[in-house]
Amino acid sequence: MNKILVAAGIFASTLSLTANASEFVVSYDGFYDRLKVMSKGDYASADVGFYLINQNANPCTIESGSIITKTNEYPLNYTKTSKLLLPFDETLDKDKALIVVQPKSGEQCQLKLQMESSQDYGDSVSLKQMAKLQTEFDDLIGRLSGFFMRTLFSFMMPEVKGVTLVFDNTVAAPMGAGDEIKCKDNRCTIESLDVEGEDKRLTFSQPIKQVIPYIAK
Repeated sequence: MNKILVAAGIFASTLSLTANASEFVVSYDGFYDRLKVMSKGDYASADVGFYLINQNANPCTIESGSIITKTNEYPLNYTKTSKLLLPFDETLDKDKALIVVQPKSGEQCQLKLQMESSQDYGDSVSLKQMAKLQTEFDDLIGRLSGFFMRTLFSFMMPEVKGVTLVFDNTVAAPMGAGDEIKCKDNRCTIESLDVEGEDKRLTFSQPIKQVIPYIAK
């Protein structure tokens, strides 16, 4: 089985959702399970982001959102990129809370779970920083997969081969970069990272928008 498909399954499982033309509804329990994994790990940078995207894979435009239980309703916090900022709350899990989002203009939205760095790097990163982040990503995938996948189907587990830096615009490899970095369109992928290796700093022509794991096919 394709390891990237396995990776997608790790994130997508247990998140039940429904949607219609006017609203997007998803149960909180699947988010809670993943937030619980994050709370038990010692991650300096690795994180899991919850995003709403449209059919073109662009951010959904959110008009409003709420977290609803049988007895209470709370405002839903989110960013301009439609990243849902959800609390880690056992009570919401026990109360079977629902996340309800009203998109603008009847947009059809779907959930995207993205492993990413929580850090803001500006326009430069060091190879040692990225090596440590790769290690955290690899550990986080293992934790999110659960005991069953790690023990019985370890050969199917996706392997993090490096990190991918995402930019707003087309970007070129920085001056002094070696063979470990390859850039195409608005992305640069760094492989062969080693926490004990050279701590070279890479400076780009624009700010880094996002850093995500690179999982080879």
